[in-house]
Amino acid sequence: MNQPVTIFSFAIDLPLYHLFDYSMDEALAGQPGQRFMVPFGKGEKVGLLVAPVAQSKHESGKIKPVRASLDSEPIMSDSLMKLAGWMASYYCQPLSEVLFNCLPRYCRQPRSLKPTGLHYWVAQETGPELINTLHKKAPRQFQIFQSILNSERGLNAFELRVIHSGWRQQVNSLQKKGLVVTQWRENLPVQPQPRIAGPKLTSAQKQIVDTIKPVLDKFQVHLIQGVTGSGKTEIYLDLMKQVIASGKQVIYLVPEIGLTPQLLQRLQQRLGSTVVSSHSGQSDFLRYQSWDQFKRGVVPVLIGTRSALFSDSPLLGLIIVDEEHDASYRQQDGLRYHARDVAIKRAQMLNIPIILGSATPSLESLHNLEKPYYRLHKLDQRPNNACPPRIQLVDCNHTPLNSGCSAQLLQAMEKHLDRHGQVLLYLNRRGFAPVVMCHDCGWQASCYQCDARLTLHQSLNKLICHHCSYSLAVPSTCPDCGAAEIFHYGVGTQQLERFLKTRFAQLPIIRIDRDSVSSAKPMDSLLQPVRAGDPCILIGTQMLAKGHDYPNITLVGILDADQALYSSFYRATERLVQTVLQVSGRAGRAEKGGQALLQTAFPNHPLMRSLCSQGYSQLVKPMLEERRLLGFPPYARAVSFLVDASDLSAAMQRLQRLKDDINTLSASADVKIIGPIPALMTRRLGRFRAQLSVLADDIRPVRLLMNALMPQIRGMRNSESSRLVIDVDPVDL
Repeated sequence: MNQPVTIFSFAIDLPLYHLFDYSMDEALAGQPGQRFMVPFGKGEKVGLLVAPVAQSKHESGKIKPVRASLDSEPIMSDSLMKLAGWMASYYCQPLSEVLFNCLPRYCRQPRSLKPTGLHYWVAQETGPELINTLHKKAPRQFQIFQSILNSERGLNAFELRVIHSGWRQQVNSLQKKGLVVTQWRENLPVQPQPRIAGPKLTSAQKQIVDTIKPVLDKFQVHLIQGVTGSGKTEIYLDLMKQVIASGKQVIYLVPEIGLTPQLLQRLQQRLGSTVVSSHSGQSDFLRYQSWDQFKRGVVPVLIGTRSALFSDSPLLGLIIVDEEHDASYRQQDGLRYHARDVAIKRAQMLNIPIILGSATPSLESLHNLEKPYYRLHKLDQRPNNACPPRIQLVDCNHTPLNSGCSAQLLQAMEKHLDRHGQVLLYLNRRGFAPVVMCHDCGWQASCYQCDARLTLHQSLNKLICHHCSYSLAVPSTCPDCGAAEIFHYGVGTQQLERFLKTRFAQLPIIRIDRDSVSSAKPMDSLLQPVRAGDPCILIGTQMLAKGHDYPNITLVGILDADQALYSSFYRATERLVQTVLQVSGRAGRAEKGGQALLQTAFPNHPLMRSLCSQGYSQLVKPMLEERRLLGFPPYARAVSFLVDASDLSAAMQRLQRLKDDINTLSASADVKIIGPIPALMTRRLGRFRAQLSVLADDIRPVRLLMNALMPQIRGMRNSESSRLVIDVDPVDL
């Protein structure tokens, strides 16, 4: 007898706005969130079941059947699928693309998912006679049995293979004799340790904890604004303990993988529980393992970068977004979303609290404090009553610089190092030199694919584009005029490192940037001398401006922040203030006092002067007022339409047609249109880019416009010659 057939819509991992329908026998018992192999074109792909479809929509026999089930049960919960649906709607992105981005990369492959635990072989108690017989008649079995017996927790397959390559046959014989048994155990990265007590909370910390604890059972956004080193993490830990004690789990987001090892160890020690991590420095399987263990409730805490937010759990009780202002939370390519904003929506859907923490909150979060479900908590003092270092300006006018360092900065470095302090120098420019040129004809080393200069990386003897990674060997003569000499200008982290290794030859010089760090582990090992507390000099880019806590850093030098003063990027001032305060706050975090020097060629600039005398709350007031007068975010909601094409005119024409469509819609009356204009970097990766932005005072006109416009956008086909991308709440306009 034939089984009844039901039709379902499936998501396939493609950037297409529509789903695909397939039939399925009821015997397969497919449920939303379950993966199947489905026919697609001449082959097959992984399909994620989304929802049943009304049978009447399709002609009988026209729908292809699914091929096979990959899962015995859904791997994506209903709540996470609803979150993906919201993201697809809000960010105007294809639902299929969003759904698959919510899954670990390992789960997007056509494979059945196996348990991430390990089998261990454990010795059973037995008499000496059997062991003696084993020793005489089966020496290999005896060797393996003794190794298992001497191990506290038994041995797994990896460990047994080290003892003997043909271990499996010997172990099977031992099992038949009743000498060993198998046990299945979780493959936890670090076993839980006894909990270590932390410092006693200050009265200000305790007040915040006591305010939040009674409302840990409902949705609310708690913004903790605390000066650098004020102990926001101690508040997180206290609240996490209560959430875990109630049987719930915690997702802890950080902006940078470099923060993960240090924080992971601290959480393990303080919570006395296993904490797993998820970030791009791990293999696909390790990320899947963390996701699987968290999903099954084996571990109470998962810490990770942006995508860790999509870790599934029926027991999620708290989300923490540390350094919530950081730009790393914004996905800038592919599926464009802001992890902080999506985290807030997920907390709202689950009716759980979310904590946003920062010494320098984003203007969006400060503006959102007007909403009833936001609450501000302030920490204005460090636990040891020490104040963050006052920022001192170093006038670089008419002052010779040695690889970017002024004489005043070098003297301060010597002074702090002599007192066994550590020094951090911030220079957000990697490489050796940003400009390479010929004096005779004016030639400059530029990327042939991007509107950008090539940066000199002297250790590699290459010129490299930091936008597309194009590289070429450093020419010995000018490529245009043949002049014998070409010169380099400006300072990058590599040049600064080389100079300091000569000037402070007896000290460790540690450079942290994208060239020296490829994952969390190398960064962790590079920072060992800093953790040891001995005098050393730390050179870093943006990677060091966030979250690191090293008590022996007593001097911070900021070498080049002037470029932000006259940037066309409307968020440049906000980013400058946040970076300067975050970096300077790395100094003086323990009993030792701290000093922060900011080198500038514009010491009389109002913003530079304000940085020396005002706190963050005062500094952002004029920024917020300026944004309000300009009608820019956070006082406006925006959507940008970006087109990259084989030539600029094609990109501009496509956006002009889109603008004409917007102008014909009645919903466009309440919106302001900017563009189409060429993007700030017009040519990138050999393609030309243009943009069109739409702004409104409120989200409603923007949503009405997008709802009216999306049917036309879904009908547009991207091609190699022209691609359209929608960017909701864009970083730039």
